Parts: sequence; C-alpha cells; structure tokens
Amino acid sequence: MFHLIIELNVCLFAVTLYSIMVNFAAAVREHWVNILVPLGFVIGVYLDRWNDQKLTAFRNKSALYSRELKPGEEYTWK
Repeated sequence: MFHLIIELNVCLFAVTLYSIMVNFAAAVREHWVNILVPLGFVIGVYLDRWNDQKLTAFRNKSALYSRELKPGEEYTWK
C-alpha cells in the first residue's frame, strides 16, 4: 500500500513537472521578443562596460596623444 502511494506521488510530480515545462515552453514561444530584447540589451551593456574597463589601462598612453594633463583637466574619455 505504501509503495503504491509513493508511485502515485512520483507520477503526480512527473505530470506536474511536465505541465510546468510545457507552460514555460508555451510562454517562451509566445513572448520570445519580450525575453530576447531586454536580455540582449543587458548583455550589450555588460560587454560595453567590460570593454571600457579593459581599455582604461591604455587611456592617454598612446604615442600620439601622450602628455601630462593640465591641473583640473579631465581625461579625454571616461
């Protein structure tokens, strides 16, 4: 009897999990634009900031533009 109850609970859990996955897949299929556009924006902002952070090591150090900054003068880019 106890074994049957466990099997029923496992079966019910599997059916519930399957319905959740189907509902999730349907939601993604219906709203893929609403998911991908903000995700692309967030990834783009992250990569832009990562690239800026990487390039700050070379700020005002090129041979063409290397010079001492005047007092109160800001960097050419931040």
